[in-house]
Amino acid sequence: MPVPNPPRAESDLALMSLVAARDARAQRILVERLCQRVLRVARLLCGSHADGEDAAQLSLLEILNSAQSYQVDSSLERWAERITVRTALRQLRREHQRRGLLARWLVPGTLPWGSRCEEPEPNAKLGLDPLLARLSPPRREALLLHHSLDYSVEEIAELTGTPPGTVKDRLVAGRRQLRKLLDRDASREARRRLP
Repeated sequence: MPVPNPPRAESDLALMSLVAARDARAQRILVERLCQRVLRVARLLCGSHADGEDAAQLSLLEILNSAQSYQVDSSLERWAERITVRTALRQLRREHQRRGLLARWLVPGTLPWGSRCEEPEPNAKLGLDPLLARLSPPRREALLLHHSLDYSVEEIAELTGTPPGTVKDRLVAGRRQLRKLLDRDASREARRRLP
């Protein structure tokens, strides 16, 4: 005998069927409900505020366009979060490729319009965001998905199209690299305090 859906799931299914039918009021309700969560996840994964907002907008469009695929297997919020993760990671990869192409054509240390790039001070204390930015994109993604968004290794593997063993390796290597960066930052700070 099938287990009946809880009332919230039934209302979510009804909402998503209206969204799939392009009902403007239902679309507005869905966007208002998910907007903050989508924005938070996109900003977390993208690092920069502007890239996060771009990824959030793309994610909301993808969520609206995918409404017919919603099923009650998970909460509406978790379903939307998975779409946001996939969209933000795609956006990150595209941006990384674009920057790589741009970097090949620029003189190192200059911006496209000829100005010099600002180098961080050697004694500047680093926060977590700059440290995470120094990790490779796959390690950074794995750490953020696992520790910030609470995805399992198997879920990360599915979201990123990577084998679970590779995800585990990225988590271990990312933690190890972060530890080294933190130790290096701490020893630099200790040397700076010496008379």
